[in-house]
Amino acid sequence: MDEKVYFLTNDNREYSHEEITALIFAGKLVKRSLIWEKSLPNWIHLEECADFIDIFKEYDREAEEKFKKAAGKDEETLKKREMKKMFDSVSEEEIKTTTDWKYIFKWIVSGIFILVLPFIYFAISNLVRTGHIFEESEEEHIESININDLKYRSGLIRIDEVKGVAIKRVERNEEDKILQEVILQMRREDAEKKQKEEKKPEKSIVRSSSLFDKVSDEELNAFRQSLLQKTGGRRVEDKAAGGTAFAQGGQIELTSKQVNEVLKQNSSTIRHCYERALKLDVGIRGRMEVTLHILGNGKVAKVVNNTPRFKGTEMERCVDEMIRTRWQFPSFEGTMTTVTVPFVLTAQ
Repeated sequence: MDEKVYFLTNDNREYSHEEITALIFAGKLVKRSLIWEKSLPNWIHLEECADFIDIFKEYDREAEEKFKKAAGKDEETLKKREMKKMFDSVSEEEIKTTTDWKYIFKWIVSGIFILVLPFIYFAISNLVRTGHIFEESEEEHIESININDLKYRSGLIRIDEVKGVAIKRVERNEEDKILQEVILQMRREDAEKKQKEEKKPEKSIVRSSSLFDKVSDEELNAFRQSLLQKTGGRRVEDKAAGGTAFAQGGQIELTSKQVNEVLKQNSSTIRHCYERALKLDVGIRGRMEVTLHILGNGKVAKVVNNTPRFKGTEMERCVDEMIRTRWQFPSFEGTMTTVTVPFVLTAQ
């Protein structure tokens, strides 16, 4: 029986079951990663693929063991604590027995005990307070450990709350330039797809793609109108279904609530990029500001990195690819809007 061959998104390579398993345990693939093979009707998430259900169970089991070990709740640590408790009990019994054997010195010991009683009291009080502080700090450390952070190593992502997410409309000149880039990119992708279907060599693909280097004003206006017609068609359907929100003026750009929902849904893709970047540079961190140019149909047309120190890095390349290919915003009535997101990257 032939071994199954799997495919990943944005990758034309063929993967075996062993290779996919290795990528999962290396943290390069997660449960929400998309996968496909010939017996499947469409792309599915890895967690839905029957071939890898047991793999993820083993992955989760190992992660749980790491969590217990970090929290000091694994079997080895518990046994050490029991042994220490037992030895302490034996030592206390020996001290008590030794004291009974030295009965002859009881009055001397009693007198000394009376003299040092205040010092013993203060010493015990300090020990009790120190013990409480240690227990509280240990509990805080255990509560701060997140099993997801263990699975994804040490990369943490958050939004800069001080600067916040900025949403604004695009100027007409800049909008035309970006729409031209989108049209040219669409042409190149169509040409490459056609060449692959005809099984022509890659050099032929490059020559065909080089023909698409200009966009006429008519084509640009037609593309802009197609975006507006799509959103307009949606408004008519909503109105027919009884909706009035878009019939009364329309939504010409994305709202903060819509943007925040998309950021929350796709935060794992940015974290994935950061983890990949940390493997190449453990010192990479700081604020990375990116600007998203979003079309009226909700697709991200262009991603611009505004932070110079991330220029040309794996982090920049991965973020650009993930946002353009996987993020989908709600559609709106305008042609284009921009969203600037200040990500804060920290590694522990």
